[in-house]
Amino acid sequence: MSLLDDLNDLLHRPLNQAVRELGEQLLGSLEDETAETFLEILLGFMYFKFKFDHKFRKNIEVGNFRASYRFRTRDPEGVKVLVEFADGKMQMREDIAAPATVTVTFENGRALRNFLLSPKHDILECILHNEVVTSGNLNYLNKFAFMATHLALEVTGDLHRMN
Repeated sequence: MSLLDDLNDLLHRPLNQAVRELGEQLLGSLEDETAETFLEILLGFMYFKFKFDHKFRKNIEVGNFRASYRFRTRDPEGVKVLVEFADGKMQMREDIAAPATVTVTFENGRALRNFLLSPKHDILECILHNEVVTSGNLNYLNKFAFMATHLALEVTGDLHRMN
């Protein structure tokens, strides 16, 4: 019986391996989709805050703030979002070819989600863990992280408790 069990195991191992690999690919694509959706929701909320909240809009009006942020994952089919701030306005596009002040390339959707949901938005820690590659001026990325954290604190009510 042991020989039959071994033969059965040998026959099913490639199938099990293939199923496991397909499962990992499916989860990876779902993570990318979830991360992109979450990023789009965050940016959409940020857009409305700039549009209707004059205090929040000061983040991009002071000093005529101009910057563009490219967020993407390493997978060519993954996340590709460009956010531009200019003339006190915010615009989002999927135009990944346009030049950007800062480009942030995440290892995968999970790394993007972890960065966006992190209470500290510590880009240096992400770089050290090889989850992110950046190019451009990181000071601009810190400004974006500040605005995103401000929104998160406001949504959870923690911002009003801090004041």
